[in-house]
Amino acid sequence: MRAIRGRICPCRPPIRPCYRSAGTAGQARVPQRPVGVGFLLNRYNPPNMPHRQLDIRSELGLWPPTWPMGLTMLRLLLLPVFLYAVLAGAGQPAEGYRWAAVGIFVIMAATDKLDGYLARRLNQTTRLGAMLDPVADKLLVDCTVILFSFPQIAPEGFIVPMWVVVAVYGKDVLVAAGAIALLALAGKVNIAARPLGKLSTVLQLAMLMVVLTAPVPQAARFAVWRPLAVGLWWAVTGIAALACIDYVIVGARQYAQTRHARAQ
Repeated sequence: MRAIRGRICPCRPPIRPCYRSAGTAGQARVPQRPVGVGFLLNRYNPPNMPHRQLDIRSELGLWPPTWPMGLTMLRLLLLPVFLYAVLAGAGQPAEGYRWAAVGIFVIMAATDKLDGYLARRLNQTTRLGAMLDPVADKLLVDCTVILFSFPQIAPEGFIVPMWVVVAVYGKDVLVAAGAIALLALAGKVNIAARPLGKLSTVLQLAMLMVVLTAPVPQAARFAVWRPLAVGLWWAVTGIAALACIDYVIVGARQYAQTRHARAQ
């Protein structure tokens, strides 16, 4: 009887063929297809791919990470370190922890602007980065504003009033709830940065920087820093309210356009 040679995988020893009976005496046995790693890779890999290379696909626009996304991830990683420095330096405005918090805050605020510039300059805008960037910003601002509303943590004379906390936190909650509602009613939502929203973020960061660098009441610059903080509290609240109105108008327009398109 003539033996039939099995297939040989270049990366494995020759696989011994497995014979099965043809069912009729005198006929040659037919070898079964060998089942091994090489066969499985040949079966599940596209034909134009190199041997033994798995095809791991991802949705376009989500991966791989880019330099702007790396800066956004850096902000997320620095957030707990910053919060720890703020808590450790509570009641000690001139000590090392408070100034460490100031340095980390400056890095996070600078990378917030740098990642957007790099994304546009290098044409590396991704959907994942577009989602993580505002999340990192809101976590930084909201957590810090809430912390500085406690007298045990905020510097003396610079406790953030509760109405400022409600304005800052309420704007973000309103935008998130409006986006979810619009997605449920219209089936899609387009959230883009608005001028009032950008101005609100800049004022919030400036307010937090003033509170972080607040002097003790006996310092000479206390007479300048305190009115500056109060003015920023009012400015942040007013711009946050205007930004909420602006986002509501934009959301209503998107909903009306969607309904008009469906009616046609």
